[in-house]
Order: sequence, then structure tokens, then C-alpha cells
Amino acid sequence: MPYIAEALFAAVRIVFWFVLLFGLIGPLFLSHTRDQPNIEKLIYSWVGLGGIIVFSIFVLTVLHLYDFISIAVTLLLIPLIINIYRSDAKSVREYFEQWELKTLVRQLRIIENDNQTYWTAFKSKFTTFFKVGYRELSEWTLVLGIALAGTLIRMYPALNHAAPFNRGWFEHLNRVKELRLQDYFLQFPSPGGMHSLVSIFSMLTQVSPEMILHLLGALSSFFLCILVYWVARDLTKNRYPLAPIMGMSIYALVPMLFLPISLDQQVEASSLDLALCFAFPTITIFIRNLRSKFKSPWFYVLSGFIATAFINLFVAFIILLPLMFLGLLSLPRRRYLKSFYRVSGYLLSLSIIVLLPFLVMSYIQDISPTEFFLTQLYDIQAYTYFPSLVLPMDELSYIYILVAGILMLYFAVDYFVSGRKYVRDECIFLIIFVLVALRYTPLLDIGELFWIDTDQLNEFFAVLIGVFASITFVVPLEILYRLEAVSESVIYKLSWGLLLITIPVLIFVQGGIRVSSMLPSTVPNGFFKAYYKIISERLPYSYATVGPGVQRIQAKNRHYYMDYEYFLDEYAAIDSTYHQQLGSESLEKVPPASIFIFTEKAPYGSIQQGILYDSPSVMRDIEQWVADFQKLPDRKIKLFYEGPSTKVYEIVNRETDSGVGDILNQIYPRKKNQLFDE
Repeated sequence: MPYIAEALFAAVRIVFWFVLLFGLIGPLFLSHTRDQPNIEKLIYSWVGLGGIIVFSIFVLTVLHLYDFISIAVTLLLIPLIINIYRSDAKSVREYFEQWELKTLVRQLRIIENDNQTYWTAFKSKFTTFFKVGYRELSEWTLVLGIALAGTLIRMYPALNHAAPFNRGWFEHLNRVKELRLQDYFLQFPSPGGMHSLVSIFSMLTQVSPEMILHLLGALSSFFLCILVYWVARDLTKNRYPLAPIMGMSIYALVPMLFLPISLDQQVEASSLDLALCFAFPTITIFIRNLRSKFKSPWFYVLSGFIATAFINLFVAFIILLPLMFLGLLSLPRRRYLKSFYRVSGYLLSLSIIVLLPFLVMSYIQDISPTEFFLTQLYDIQAYTYFPSLVLPMDELSYIYILVAGILMLYFAVDYFVSGRKYVRDECIFLIIFVLVALRYTPLLDIGELFWIDTDQLNEFFAVLIGVFASITFVVPLEILYRLEAVSESVIYKLSWGLLLITIPVLIFVQGGIRVSSMLPSTVPNGFFKAYYKIISERLPYSYATVGPGVQRIQAKNRHYYMDYEYFLDEYAAIDSTYHQQLGSESLEKVPPASIFIFTEKAPYGSIQQGILYDSPSVMRDIEQWVADFQKLPDRKIKLFYEGPSTKVYEIVNRETDSGVGDILNQIYPRKKNQLFDE
């Protein structure tokens, strides 16, 4: 299967399992989500069940109990324990007796009603699910289409280049591999929530963690596109349905003009992006609960904050926690002080509890608190590079602040004229937006004082700009409607017109659909195309690979490995001993059935300096070794893969002991055709 098809198929499988896990299975555990609209159900389930998974894997790994069966049993036991705790049963035995009685009563009702009542209820839900009006269907088609387009823009480099684009990818892969070995923190207490989710989805989908990490950035961007739409729709109370689509379109399709993000940083896995996928729903649910509108159990806020912190501490404590305290401004005035002190106490207690495992591990590893926090709040892999912005970032931020000030003035006038008893949620958002925008101007340079890494704020600010664009789109339409200048139907048509004109014009100004500006490779593209072919066809631990040192991480938990130096120095002796003793009863050194040697074609230069020192010299030595090996008697070496920049050789020590198909044929041999037997 070609790599592009394999990568797309892997992405489809991941999305399918995401919807299945959080859209269908999650609501079975989380009762509050069952009657929610589809998008609300998915997001609430993502926050609730996602937080449980992230924290459960942390606990199981620390206890050295983590595997697929353990996490499945844990997820099944959690709702059972909660139900037992909530029930009026005095013992576990009494709870199960009550459950048995309720089950029997339910079965009797089904029999007595001849299934008619339950069938009618199911049919009603089924028809309601698919009973969507033309307007709503067209809007949702547009939302999903734009989000998918934004995802493909960010996924395009990963589809064309199988090898990772930065060395951080190898570090993430190592964390995923170590989770399977029951080691959560490695040598440093950094969060591993992203790696926990990659691990569990790799188990569910049977997609390699290498592939998931390579595609995760684009998949996270898809979810962020949906979140921009969802948050904007929540802020504007869905009064103008096309306004959130405008903001999402700017984030998805024309990010280089107005947003401080680099598409290169969104191609591969980023704990920052994934943490924002939890942070935005969490703060939205938090505000809803404070306002007692669409109120949900506080469990979702708790789970969302824990998931965010166990994925990225910067997002949790520099972005999410301050947003929660600013969100307290939306508390109703009649119970402001009492609720403010109570909720603030909960937030501070939760922060201490979440930080406790990391601080304890820092103490055990003799790491000072200052060193720990600095490593978590600054990321050397995050950088600021946006040459395609319409204006320099500081000048553009001044414009954003000016427009936000005009909008706040409008909302202030609306507050006094309408006589509302509460401040509109848009005002809280605009205050947050202005504070973040000020950080990009010389007026507010507090980064060194408060350990705020501006480079890591870029993605957060980009999402805020998408939501801000939606609010800016709403206000002129709202003014027209209040002045009764046009009817509601005319406003809807005007919204469509503005949307269909603005986005194509912005795409034209941007210079078309832009996918990337700079993406250096770490190793030749063919290295990974061949590697995906190997792991899909070969039995684990029946083969070894020969490559640069970073491939040792890929080999972990899967197969044997030799770096180039060891292979050149030692394998000839191992091979000679093996062939000398082939006729004897016992072998001292038995090499794997197949050995794959990864080589780069001349002119050499695709392997980054530092991953392999002096790669031209090493590659010439490998090619010479292969040429000499081919001249030896009774040796079999063949070309396994060849691409524009790569050759992968296979040393075949035992013909049918490596391929999965060959091994299955030995266990279940094919029946020969009787005609040929005769």
C-alpha cells in the first residue's frame, strides 16, 4: 500500500475510533451527555472521559499495572463505583441485588409491552437524529468541510514526507514506548498525557505510534477548528449561525494573514495544541456553570483541568487557570462574594493537588522547583516565525486592541440601554483578548517577570483571534437588526454573501492555499516508508534494523536494533560464527531471521547533522560492506526497498521465519490443488 494511502487510512481509523469512543461509548459512562446535541455530547465526553483516561494511565503506570486490559477494567469500574456510592444500598451485595431486581423488572416491561414502547422510543430518537432542516444541514456541511480543509492543509506535509520534521518527535515516541514499560516520568517529571492518549489510540486502532505522532498535529488542528466554531457559537448564543463559521474559516484556511502561528509547528504532535483542545471546552463549561446556564456537573471542569495539566503545564497554569479566575467576573452579583471565595478555594486546592505528583517526583530526582517550572513553562522547540502576516505582529495587535475597544464600547452601551442585570459573555472574552494582545506589544512586557513564554502563547492567541473574528462579524449584523433596517431573512442572506465573498478574497490575498513555509527532514523520507512496510509485514522480534541512533527508540518494544558502528564492527563476526555452526546441534550466536540495513543514496545530506555524524562516510562504508557481503558464499541479501533517496537492504538468514504470511502458512499450510497432485 502506498504511504499516502496508508497515512490517510490511519487518519480515518483514528477519527472513527475518536467518534466511537467519545461519541457513543463515552455517553454510556457519562449520564449528563446522553441527551445533549451531538457536538455538545462529543465535546463533553471528550473532556470527561479524556480526563479519566489520562489520569487513569498515570496511576496505572506508577503502579506498574498499565496495559490495555487494565485501562479497560479501570474505565468499567469507575462508573460502577460512582453508582454504588450514589445509591442508597448499604453494601455492595445489596447494590447488585437491587440492580438484578431492576433488570428483571425492565425485562418484564419489555415482554408485557411486546417491545412496542421501546421500539417507538428508539424509532423516535433515530428519526430525530436524522431529521435535520436544509439550513442546518448546509451549515454543518460547511463547518465540517472547512475543518477538514484546514486539517488537510496541515496534514499535507506529513502525507508527502513520512519522516518526522523535528527531533522532538523522537522524544515523544520514546515517552510512548516507555509507558508500555511502566515508566511514566523517565528521568524528569514532565507531563505525559499526550503520550497516554497516543498509546491508548494506538492500541485501539492498531496504528503505530510513529504514524499517530506524525499525524497528531493535523488531527488536533481539526478539533481546534471545531472548538473555534463551538466557542464562538456559545458566546454569540447562536443568534447568527454563520458568524462562528467566519471565525473558523479564518483559523482554518487563511491563518498566515492574521494569526501568529506557523503551519510547520502544527504538522506533528504538539502537547500545546492537544492541551488547548481540553482547555477551551473546560473554560467554556466553567463559565456556563458559573452563569447557571446549560449547567453541568463540576466533574467536567475537574476532569478537563486535570487532563490539561497532565498534557501541558504551561497551558494549565499560564492560560487555563488565569482564565478561570477572570471568568469569576461573570458570577451573578447577588451571590458574588460568597461564590468567589468558594470557587477560588476549589481552584487553588485543585492546582496544588495536580502539581503534587510532579513536585514529589522532582524531590525524588533532586530537581529544584525553579528548574522544574522553568523547563515546563519554556519550550525551546516553540518559535515565532510568521513572515506572511499583513502587518508586523505588534502593529496588528494594536489594531486588534482598537477594534476590541470599539466592540466593548458597544457592549457597554447595550448593557445600560437594555437594562441587563449581567455583563454579556462577549465582554469577558474581549477583556481576555485585549490582555493577551497587549503581550504582543511593547506596552506589556512582563514575560520575564511572570515566566510567560510568548512563543507558546501564539497558538492560544490564534484561536482567540478566530473567535474574535466571529464576534466582529456579529456586531454589525446585530446593529442592523436592532435598528430594524433589514429583516431577519435579509440578514441571513447578507451573512452568506459576506462569508462567500470574504473567504475567497482572503485566500487570494494570501496567495492561495498555503501548506508550509519550511520543513527540514530529520532522516531521508524513504527510511520511514520502508519502516512502515517492515512493521506491517514482519513478526515482532524476528528481525533487526540497522540505522542511526534515533532508530533505537523505534525498535524499543518491537524488534532488535544495531547502530551503524556496531554493525560494521561486529556483525561480520556474528555472521561468520553462525554459518560455521549451522550444521551443529547448538548455536552460540543466532542472528535474527532478517536484518534490514537503511542507507541513504548519494549525494548525502538528508540526515540531519547530530542524528548521524559524518553521514557520507558512514553510508560509503555501509555500501562497501554490502558489496563485500554479496560475494560471500551461501549468503542471501536482497534490495527490500528503493526510493529517490533511500535503499534498504535485507539480509535473509532464515527464509520463512520473519514474514507474517510465511509463518501463518507454516501453521496453516495451504491445501494443494488436487489436479496438480495427480
